[in-house]
Amino acid sequence: MPSRVIVTGIILVIIVAMLVFSVEFFIPLSIKSDMNILCRRTLLQMETAGGLTESERQELVSDLQDIGFLNITASGTQSAKHGEILNLHVEVQYSHSKLTTLFSREAQALRMVYDKSSLSRKVVN
Repeated sequence: MPSRVIVTGIILVIIVAMLVFSVEFFIPLSIKSDMNILCRRTLLQMETAGGLTESERQELVSDLQDIGFLNITASGTQSAKHGEILNLHVEVQYSHSKLTTLFSREAQALRMVYDKSSLSRKVVN
């Protein structure tokens, strides 16, 4: 009878560790999705404004810093006439602690890149 309690406890610890490991697997995907949303919003602003202004770039960088990104480099087309191609290139680094074995964690740094092009256009609502 006491052996069942020990075996059940060990199995419970392993199941919890597997659950934590699987949840941590999706964290970088969620963070990348948040980055893509912010960058896409900036690219849409660039489309209507005809380029990336310094204030838009600073706003993007501060929004990315609020999420937790480090070493942010953002560049884009400064000015373009309607019908010309705009480019937005953003590189960031994301650091987080990841579960590597059952009872150990390791710091991991991920590099994420957003590089998209679009046409400068006038948006009419």
